[in-house]
Amino acid sequence: MTGTRNPLLDGKEYCLTLGESFQKRPKSSFHTIRYDFKPASIDTLGEGELQVGKGDEVTITLPNIPGSAAPVSVFKGNKRPCQRDYILIINHDTGECVLEKLSSNIQVKNIRTEGGSKIQARIDQPPAQAPPRRTTMGAREAGGPKTFPGK
Repeated sequence: MTGTRNPLLDGKEYCLTLGESFQKRPKSSFHTIRYDFKPASIDTLGEGELQVGKGDEVTITLPNIPGSAAPVSVFKGNKRPCQRDYILIINHDTGECVLEKLSSNIQVKNIRTEGGSKIQARIDQPPAQAPPRRTTMGAREAGGPKTFPGK
């Protein structure tokens, strides 16, 4: 197999421990989230919110960067249990490796909020004031005789 190699794992032996999620009553859980589309306008430094509702319905709200058409991006989807998926957590400072079970997969889609598109933002803006129109009163416009070309 060719490709890039991870120098942090090459040539080293690590002690692998099973994490808390392998216990009968785990105190923590791990989940994956898959987006269908992640807008470039999302503020990666801001805090978001994850809500799990009835029937494992999930809503994720993430802040957008200032100046975006909408202040937040909203994603909705479902949470499904995982049976045989795991995550390996490597602490490169200590060399510790922990294997954890994934509890669920969350798959969400970007929901356009009202006013969230650039087109909607333009529609919502008040119309620009047109400059006053200058008119001159010519003979025709002033009620003078109207003539039509003959056939």
